[in-house]
Parts: sequence; C-alpha cells; structure tokens
Amino acid sequence: MRRPPDCVALVARTHWVVGGVILVSLGLLRWMVENFPVEFSARTYAITGGLAALYGLTGTLVWFGVPGGRLLSRVCTLIYLARPNLGSRLWEIMDSGEFKAHFGVKIPPPPL
Repeated sequence: MRRPPDCVALVARTHWVVGGVILVSLGLLRWMVENFPVEFSARTYAITGGLAALYGLTGTLVWFGVPGGRLLSRVCTLIYLARPNLGSRLWEIMDSGEFKAHFGVKIPPPPL
C-alpha cells in the first residue's frame, strides 16, 4: 500500500508518538517502583499498557484508512484538546475532505 496523504500521516504519527510516550512512562513507573518505596497494583500497569496499545492501534488504523480508525482517532484526540494548538489543528485535519476521503467517505460537491 502506498503512503497516505500528509495530513493523515500526521494524525497517525501523533497517535504513535503518544502511545510511545505512554510506554516510556510505563517503563519509568516500573523503575520508580523498583527503586523507591512506592507501590502500584497490576491494574495500573494493565490500564497504562492498554492506553498505549489503544493509541498504537489507532495510529495504525488511521494510516491504513480502516473505517473504525476515524472514530478511534476522534476519541483519542479528545485528550489533545487540552493543548489547543495541537488538538484544534488535528481536529481540523480530521474534518478535512482529504482525511475523510482516505477512509472512503464520499464528499458531497460544494453548493453552487
């Protein structure tokens, strides 16, 4: 499969980076637990690992244009809205015709 449009690639890479940051944070958390007197349950690691997997999966679905990727991308982008410069930009990209066309959504012609 060929590379997706730049706007789609940006959204997918953003999700992948966030998933990677979550994994690095999980490793840091594990290191803290081993070296400091703090404890976290296995549920903490499961939730954090699940979030990393969700963001990684979302990035992959967006990259390949799988229809469920649009919905997951919207859900994952909600957390980015706390940073308006990032969240608003990605939200606008996901509203663009090029992004929707990547997922096979038919774009109606503009009114005359």
